[in-house]
Amino acid sequence: MRSRRTLRRLSMATVVVTYLLVVLGDTVRVTHSGMGCRSWPLCNGNIGLIGTYHAMLEQSHRYLAAVVTALVILTFLVARRQARADRTVRAASVVSLVTIAIQVPLGAITVFAHNAGWTVAMHLAGAWLVVAAVTTTMMAVLKGTGSRSLPAGRGVARALVRPLGISIVAVFLVAVAGMLVLHDGATLSCPSWPLCAGSIGSFGVLLQYAHRFIALSAGVALVWLTARTWRLEGATALQRNLAAGTLGLLVVTAGFGAVVATTGAPEYAQDLHLALASGVWLSLVALASDVALSRSAPVPVADGRRDPPVCQAGVAGERERVLGEA
Repeated sequence: MRSRRTLRRLSMATVVVTYLLVVLGDTVRVTHSGMGCRSWPLCNGNIGLIGTYHAMLEQSHRYLAAVVTALVILTFLVARRQARADRTVRAASVVSLVTIAIQVPLGAITVFAHNAGWTVAMHLAGAWLVVAAVTTTMMAVLKGTGSRSLPAGRGVARALVRPLGISIVAVFLVAVAGMLVLHDGATLSCPSWPLCAGSIGSFGVLLQYAHRFIALSAGVALVWLTARTWRLEGATALQRNLAAGTLGLLVVTAGFGAVVATTGAPEYAQDLHLALASGVWLSLVALASDVALSRSAPVPVADGRRDPPVCQAGVAGERERVLGEA
């Protein structure tokens, strides 16, 4: 029982700290502090924090990345040692371990390449994949350690698979497009919202339009997902709340995008915009994980065994047939 409780706490702490790591990474990017440390893993030859603002931000980001790495490793070890750990938990913890093992050297490559655009893009994609992996691990642990969310029917999972898939792709592409806007200096290319007042031929304006169009597409997909989730009788309260919460977060994220565009892109607004976008991703992955895990969840029967519903129906039918013959 203690190991199960430990695994639950570890998985939840890992998600929280990983999200904070992504937010701090966004701050590093917005403030152009990525090259505050021109060496890796030490910061300009120093182990501790050094006095300059940009170096402190970058080095703090690395320290937090080390904490996330340790938490992912601990979660993997506890899941592996727990005799009754679900296979899904073990598999998800392995995926988390693999993604963090790839993400750490990507951070080093970004430094060595002096924040080249392609390395920044890969590092961002890697960060969101780490968030997805640890969130899936947490949801699998909660499902297996007394979570209150009840299994949804297979029909619910089939009904949600398409809007979920489209929403995940759209939200991920929003992040990629936003990274391109930030990296290529197009943040100030469009000082109005939702349409741009600048020349349509400007590359920065084109990037802004692409980012906003993809964000609009993601919004439409999330409206579809939320409406379908709330209409389905078998959807759980958790799934409905996650769907509505994800849509609400996207609306607030778009609002801060408007603030960024119309106020000269202050750093605090950009940081909040990116932090909220990461929250949208985390919430959406949590919903997708819950739906996927519910689809394969076994159904408990009276004697404590876990048999599929078709077997129970078969037993009941055979019992009725025997009674009828009697």
